[in-house]
Amino acid sequence: MFCPTCGTQLNKIPVETNQGGRFEVDHCPACGGTWFDPYEINRIPLHEVMTLVDHTVGGKNHAVRLKKQLCPNDHLELFPFKGEAVPIGVKLLWCKRCLGIWATQKDLLEFKHHQEETISAYDIGNKFFPTLRTVFIPVITFVFLLAATASTILTLQESQEQRTFAKSQISNLQTDLRSSQSLFMHFNTSLPVSSSIIYGQSSLEMTEAVISSMPSTSHGLLLPNLKPGTDYLYRLKLTDSLGRSFTSDLYSFSTR
Repeated sequence: MFCPTCGTQLNKIPVETNQGGRFEVDHCPACGGTWFDPYEINRIPLHEVMTLVDHTVGGKNHAVRLKKQLCPNDHLELFPFKGEAVPIGVKLLWCKRCLGIWATQKDLLEFKHHQEETISAYDIGNKFFPTLRTVFIPVITFVFLLAATASTILTLQESQEQRTFAKSQISNLQTDLRSSQSLFMHFNTSLPVSSSIIYGQSSLEMTEAVISSMPSTSHGLLLPNLKPGTDYLYRLKLTDSLGRSFTSDLYSFSTR
């Protein structure tokens, strides 16, 4: 595999997630860019991104920039990845076939700094564990609580990462109340995915309805049989071609 920016052969670098999982990214030692397989860019923590700098020996002045940037896997042209989760001024490129993402060293650092600010699960862990240490409880109970807390933190972080990815995909979300009992919803996604809506009057009573049964970037659905004068909560669920599902933040609409 060769660098889309300067043509240098990419090196496989092992990285570790905050949950202890490990995977490899393809890094350019000359210009410092990194290639990520689908969704890997959301899994790599900021401190691992910082270590990739140590694997860059050439520097940007030693790298020759190619006129056309191609996917290292498919050798197809890369296109700008657009989404609300990508901050202004950050340019990520993606392959429309394999869904991989290419990021320069500078853009990757800025993207992860921005993304880290949106994930608060780390703060939950840092605040909770010191409290446990100050309370005297039997060892068995302590170990149980520690394991349960770690599991909760892991679940919260994975859920936040899913919502962050879903948010980066969804754009132009619009709801149009057609009558007191029906509402039309439409939105676009950066990648072709199937979609559904999970909605209800409370988070404890939710119904799921299919929006796009086949992968698409344009999604629309008319929701019938709604109750007049009622507030609804909903989430959007996206499923990619590999069967991975990502659920959005909680939204709301009203039939008032």
